[in-house]
Amino acid sequence: MTPRRGAGEEFQAVLERGWLAGMPSGFQAAVLEQARLVRYEAGEFTHHIGDNPGGIFGIVSGSFGVMGLNRMGGLTLGDILRRGSWFGHGPMFTGRPRMLAFRAMEPTAVAYVTLQSVEVISQRLAGAGRCFAQLPEYNMNIYVEVLGDLLIRRSDQRIAAVLLRVSGATAGVYPQETGDCAVTQSDLAEMANVSRHTMNAVLKDFAARGWIRLGYGRVAVSDAAGLAAFVTEENPGARGL
Repeated sequence: MTPRRGAGEEFQAVLERGWLAGMPSGFQAAVLEQARLVRYEAGEFTHHIGDNPGGIFGIVSGSFGVMGLNRMGGLTLGDILRRGSWFGHGPMFTGRPRMLAFRAMEPTAVAYVTLQSVEVISQRLAGAGRCFAQLPEYNMNIYVEVLGDLLIRRSDQRIAAVLLRVSGATAGVYPQETGDCAVTQSDLAEMANVSRHTMNAVLKDFAARGWIRLGYGRVAVSDAAGLAAFVTEENPGARGL
């Protein structure tokens, strides 16, 4: 990773959507004053499970995969966060080691605020503690959405829901179409809890219907409305796998 002090314009993305965008302007300014711009190459981690507590990260550009341990002890990709998302806040409140790992899915820039800076802001600015306390609640809504997607019974509808979420379409990152998102079929299969064979077949079907575009290690949602309608369709016919 490559850290440096960021300029206000470089942090604009975290003021357009996500947790910080909904906070008072004074708090926003205090956070970004303490922030540093950090760049990660694809495959780099901000931290690993079990690492010591640290600061928080706001995605300026690119994307990060959220990874946790499953019951079999394997590291599993559960979600992909895109610009405007913040993460790394758990140990900020508990002081415990990191419970999740975050891997850059592509070259990514973040606004990084150290744990010491969080404490400085909290001491200097009235109400800052309440603002920071809203970050876990904000992200809890995302995790509830992840669980809801995994509870969809039909694999093709579950895959459609996962595509909408991880592409950023449902979060308003890309209101018309998502652009090309860095995610492989293996990543999608892992997040949707299906085999790669099933994922390949469903993605080809979605592409034929014009809902998505496929590239090498990338996917774009070109018809979010059509894909969303399919997720809630009661009788999709013989398309389920």
